[in-house]
Amino acid sequence: MASIQEVANAAYLIGQAAKDAELKTTVCASTLQTHSSQLAATVRGSRTGEDAVQQVITAQHSLQDTAARLITLQSTIDTFIQDLTK
Repeated sequence: MASIQEVANAAYLIGQAAKDAELKTTVCASTLQTHSSQLAATVRGSRTGEDAVQQVITAQHSLQDTAARLITLQSTIDTFIQDLTK
C-alpha cells in the first residue's frame, strides 16, 4: 500500500504534467489563431478557403477549452495534495 507521501508525490507529478500540457496547448492555440487570421486574409472570397479558416478556428477554440480544463485539473490536484497532507 502506498504511503500518503507517495500518493502526494504521484499527484504532484500529474499536476506538473497538466501544467506542461496546458502551456503547450495555450501556445498551440495562439499559433492557430495567428495562422487562421493570416489564412483568412489570403483566402477571402473563396468558399473552401473560408471553410478551412472556420475549421482552424474550431480547433483553436477546442485547444483553448482544453487548456482551461487543464488549469482546473491543476487546481484540483493542488487542493487534493493540501487536503491529503494536512
